Amino acid sequence: MRRMWMAVLVLATGCDGIDLEQLVRQHPPLTRLDPEPAGANCVHGGHFVRTGLDRNDNGALDDDEVTRAEYACVTSIPGVLVRVQDEPAGANCTEGGKVYRAGQDTNGNGELDDSEVSRQVYGCASSGAVVTRVRPREPFIFPCGEQGAVVEAGQDQDGDGVLDDAEVRATANLCVLPSEVLLRQSPAPAGAACPTPSTQVDVGTDADADGVFEGEEVMSSMFVCQPLHTLDGNYHVRNAVDLVALEGISRIRGNLLFAAGTATEAVLPDLMLVEGALEVIETSLERLELPSLRLVRGPLLVSQNAALSTLSLGNGSHAPLWVRGDFSLVSNPLLSTLAGVSAVSPANSLFLKDNDALDGGYFTYVAGHPGDITVEDNAALSTLPFRHLEWLGGSLTIRGNSALGSLSGTVLQTVVGDLVIEDNAALSGLWGMPALTSIGGALSVSDNGNLRSVEGMDALTQVGTLEVNRNAVLEAAGAFPKLERVTSGMHFRGNALLKDLWGLERVRNTGVLYIGENPRLSRLMGLDRLRTLTTLTVENNASLTDLSDLVLLHSVEDLMVLSNENLQRLDLNALEDVGRYFVVTENPRLPTCLAVSLATRVGPGETPEIRGNDSSAVCE
Repeated sequence: MRRMWMAVLVLATGCDGIDLEQLVRQHPPLTRLDPEPAGANCVHGGHFVRTGLDRNDNGALDDDEVTRAEYACVTSIPGVLVRVQDEPAGANCTEGGKVYRAGQDTNGNGELDDSEVSRQVYGCASSGAVVTRVRPREPFIFPCGEQGAVVEAGQDQDGDGVLDDAEVRATANLCVLPSEVLLRQSPAPAGAACPTPSTQVDVGTDADADGVFEGEEVMSSMFVCQPLHTLDGNYHVRNAVDLVALEGISRIRGNLLFAAGTATEAVLPDLMLVEGALEVIETSLERLELPSLRLVRGPLLVSQNAALSTLSLGNGSHAPLWVRGDFSLVSNPLLSTLAGVSAVSPANSLFLKDNDALDGGYFTYVAGHPGDITVEDNAALSTLPFRHLEWLGGSLTIRGNSALGSLSGTVLQTVVGDLVIEDNAALSGLWGMPALTSIGGALSVSDNGNLRSVEGMDALTQVGTLEVNRNAVLEAAGAFPKLERVTSGMHFRGNALLKDLWGLERVRNTGVLYIGENPRLSRLMGLDRLRTLTTLTVENNASLTDLSDLVLLHSVEDLMVLSNENLQRLDLNALEDVGRYFVVTENPRLPTCLAVSLATRVGPGETPEIRGNDSSAVCE
């Protein structure tokens, strides 16, 4: 105890006469607020907040007295606040960045207290050189034909000097040999292509062979956007606090999911890159806007959002939104236009399904699409929204769109897969695709209740399979004046009013020919140039009396004539060979002796099956 008092005495009476009151007095804490405009630190503006102790007691917080600095940002949602602070390089952000803390202002004091913070997000800085690669394009892929090059660019995130698949951010297709491609990089300011500074990659060839890559030789320019703040991992948005905590993020290295919750509006003006899936499923959102979005590396799904009426993804008038997976717009009953998603350019399949009010807008950058496109059950849709689509590498399915009166809305020339036109109640013909020349798979026209004609595809020269089935008021099914090649076969089934097949005169050979359940079909006119088939099946056509219009048919593998109640003659006079099955059954007015005579002449490989025909009739 004595030593303690001696210490106090020395402090109080030291040789220099120290002022005890000055020594023990606390310096007052001060806060300094400066307006912060909307920008990188605060999306919607706010204040730059500096705090510290007034160590020189001059009543002002000097710069060297600041111990803490952060941004107090206003948000687009009343009652929700966000604080933004610099994050030094370390465990949370390797290269430093910012930390966003958001929450409800529950005590109403206009400040976000520590106890009110409910979501914290780190937006990390990232760097990396832009690297490129050039590879051959698959032959005969639109628009290059036999030769072409794919040029890709992106940020070298792992620093290995090689552009990996996961690092690709921009792609260009050139119709030149890969060895001819030249590249040039230059910095580009923020603008329409990228909302932040970026690297511009010009690609082209030395067209004049002078050894200099000149401006007029540039064939395409790509932009690799520089993200400002990156969030590592997946992120779920369920409420307003989750949303505002994300407002300063420009890249998400993971999935972004808008799930069921209380938020009715979501606007993220800075978000450019989602390096996983982007899903908006069963939300309460009425409005979703991501105007700076340029890349979604996984699928993009907007589905079952009952109140969503405004959807804006990317900037359709200036730059594409590359989606490396599928794009699906499904069951959004109030969404009336595609104008807000016109920038979307998916690498895989594109689905528009069950959007009751949708009728407007189109996909600006979908011209040569490698995957499937499905347009199904969109009750108000009156035209197809693919104004620049020329080539489709997959299948196009147009099904159940009750207001679709024509197939207009594309400039299609080639469909590599199937073209399915099914159950479109207002469709009366196949007008709208006058440039379509080739369908690699099936042209399937089925269950269209008001289809009266198949006219409209006057340029079509080849299909894999032609299928015209169950169109209730269709009278003529052969109006394809240039169709010459049908590789797999033709099927005409269940068309209640079908009377003729006139218009298929150019088809000489095919696989299967199936004609069944067409009660008004009395002649096979239009098929009179057919020479060879693998299978001929004529089944249950109540008005058909003979097969004489198949006047040039000389060989089939299988012949099936079944249950045609008024068939009286076969008259396949040119037929010379049936390779395997010969089946003529249950044709009550066809003399059995005619079937036996034909079987004897063509010599089928298997024992003929002839029964249920008119055995009492006499053949001359």
